[in-house]
Amino acid sequence: MNRPTPWLLMTAALLSGACATPPTGRRPQPPGPATVQAELGQREVLLAGEEYARSHGYTLAERREATEVRPNYWRLRFGLAQEQGKLLHLEFDEGTGAVVREEIVPVAPGEAPSAPGP
Repeated sequence: MNRPTPWLLMTAALLSGACATPPTGRRPQPPGPATVQAELGQREVLLAGEEYARSHGYTLAERREATEVRPNYWRLRFGLAQEQGKLLHLEFDEGTGAVVREEIVPVAPGEAPSAPGP
């Protein structure tokens, strides 16, 4: 019985690897720079909001939400650990890096902020 040569084994390995492409025949593309930038922007804004809240004496719960209302202007909402059923609502201007508005609002049923973001 003949044993396969190393050359034959290498060729078979290379050919089997070539068949491992996705069904479309195209390689997967990483997310675009705008998507990555938006996620990084949201994360940075949430961190800035959390820092603002802590420096003003708020104890935050796990819940948080960030929504970009218009370019560089965000609505942030954080659950408050010391006040169940209420949210800390902040409006944050990313351009100046400042909180423009602060308010504590009651949570309407079904309006709880999403789980922690990225």
